[in-house]
Amino acid sequence: MTRTRTRFPGAMGPEGFINLFDQLLPKGMIRRTVILKGGPGVGKSTFMRRVHAAVCAGGEASMLYPCSGDPDSLDAVAVPHAGLVIMDGTAPHVVDPKIPGARDGIVNLGACLDERAMRGQAGRIAACMEDNAACTRRARASLAAAWALEKENHAIAASATDEGRAARMTRALIRAVMEGEAEAERAPSVRRTITDAVTMKGEMCLLAEGDCGRVIRIARHWAQDVTPVLRALEAACLAAGYGVEEHLNPACPGELLHVTIPVLDTLVTSGEGLASEMTFDFAACLPGSALLRHDCALEQGRAGVQLHRHRASAALTQAKQIHDEIETFYTPHMDFQHWERILEHTLGEVERDMQEKQR
Repeated sequence: MTRTRTRFPGAMGPEGFINLFDQLLPKGMIRRTVILKGGPGVGKSTFMRRVHAAVCAGGEASMLYPCSGDPDSLDAVAVPHAGLVIMDGTAPHVVDPKIPGARDGIVNLGACLDERAMRGQAGRIAACMEDNAACTRRARASLAAAWALEKENHAIAASATDEGRAARMTRALIRAVMEGEAEAERAPSVRRTITDAVTMKGEMCLLAEGDCGRVIRIARHWAQDVTPVLRALEAACLAAGYGVEEHLNPACPGELLHVTIPVLDTLVTSGEGLASEMTFDFAACLPGSALLRHDCALEQGRAGVQLHRHRASAALTQAKQIHDEIETFYTPHMDFQHWERILEHTLGEVERDMQEKQR
C-alpha cells in the first residue's frame, strides 16, 4: 500500500456540508487532536503540512485530507504511528475539543494577527464573507437539483432490474471477497470516508493505485445505484468479523460508491479508474429492452445532472476566488515569527507524546 493516502474529510452536498472530521482515525488510536483556529490566510494549511513533514520524515504511513472546496489546501492530517490528528476547526466544519486538555487542544493561529491594524477592514471583510456564503448556497442548490434528477434515474433503473439475477451476482461478489483470509476482529465496525466529491476542479475521485492490494470492480449502467449491493457486502463482512470502510457519495446522500475491507486489503469499487483483478457486471442485470421506453427521460436526467454539477463546481470556484480575496486582508498583518514559535511548541508536544508511547 502507498504510505500516504488522501481522502476528503467532508464535502458539500445537496443537504449541506457533510462532516466526517470525527472519522479521520479510529478513536482508540488517537493520542492527541490539534484543532487549528484562525481566519483565512493565517497559515492553517501550511501549519499542517509542516507538522506532517516533521512527523513523517521517514516516510511513515499517514492520511492527508484536502479541502473539497479547494483541493490544493489541507483540512486535516492523520498520522497513525503518532496517534495524531491535526485539523482546521473553522467553518464550515467547526470542531471543538471533545476531551479538552487530556487529548484535544486548540491552537489559535489568530493570535499572530495584528487585530488593531485590521479593524478598519471589517466592513470589506464582512461584504466578502457574505458573497462567499452566497456562492456556497448556489453550489448547494445546484447539487440539490442534480440529486433530484439522479434519484429519478435510479428509480427508473431499479424498476427495470432483474432482481433475481442481481441477487445471485451479489452472492457471487461476496464469495469472491471472502476468498481472502484474515483473523476476525473482536469488534468489527463501520468507518465512513469520502473519496469522491464535487469540487471547484469538477468531480474528483481520490482513489489511487496501491490504496489496496486487491481491487474488485462492480460494473454498472450509469443510472444504477449499487448501494444495496455494497450494503449486503458490508453485512457479510461484519458477520465474518471484518470491519469495513464505506465510501459515501456526498452528491447523493445515503448512497455508497465503494467499500474497503482493510483486514482483507480489498477494495470493491463502482468506479472505473483503477485496474481490477475481477469484475462483476451488474449492468447485465438491467436488460436494454426494459429501458427503451425510458430512454428520453434517462438522457434528459443525465444531461441535467451534469449541468447542475457543473454549475455547483463553478459556484465553488467563485467561492474560492472570494476566499482568496479575504486572505489578502489577513496575511499582511500576520506575525510569522510568532507563528513559527507556535509551530515549534506544537511539534515539541507531539514529539513528547511519541516518546511516551514508545516507553
